[in-house]
Amino acid sequence: MKLFLLNGCPFAHRATIVLQEKVLPFEPNFFERGKRPKELEAVSPYAKSPTLFDGEAVVWDASIVIEYLEDRYPERPLMPASAAERAEVRMLASRVSPELMSKAGVVAMELFYKPPPPDEAKIETAIREFMAALPAWNERLAGRSFLMGEALSLADVTLYTLFPGIKAQRGVEVPKELPHLRAWVERMDSRPTTPLLRPS
Repeated sequence: MKLFLLNGCPFAHRATIVLQEKVLPFEPNFFERGKRPKELEAVSPYAKSPTLFDGEAVVWDASIVIEYLEDRYPERPLMPASAAERAEVRMLASRVSPELMSKAGVVAMELFYKPPPPDEAKIETAIREFMAALPAWNERLAGRSFLMGEALSLADVTLYTLFPGIKAQRGVEVPKELPHLRAWVERMDSRPTTPLLRPS
């Protein structure tokens, strides 16, 4: 199994966590921004970071990759058994992009994808909006180890990968005033599967 990914990409980070949680051997293939490998060019213009090659199957888009891995390798499940709870996982994951990723994406765009200097006013506004969205997630985690209770799910993986990125970029951390979310981030940080992979 091969995973094509950009160094530090939060979307690819989701795929690497799921692969490691499921103890699936894979070969990471890093590439640079704007320099997609020929293997991806041959597949589709949409095959970016992450793109998974698993035998004859080629899967791209982080949310599709992690659901593919769950469907293809159901051992060590990261989705609940019931249809209602599986829908809840998907609904939680669907909130991540509009509530948080859209704000973190502004920071990344200003720092990495636009000519310098970055627009600091835009970054400050995005971080402020990011922080304003956190209390709802803190409330969700009250009395729970993970978003769905005591078991890690794809919703946790989807949410978590924003935090290492924005911390590395701007030193943003969950404040002490949000203890449930802060403790959850610390639990996720401590899992051996969650550190970002780096090119060797």
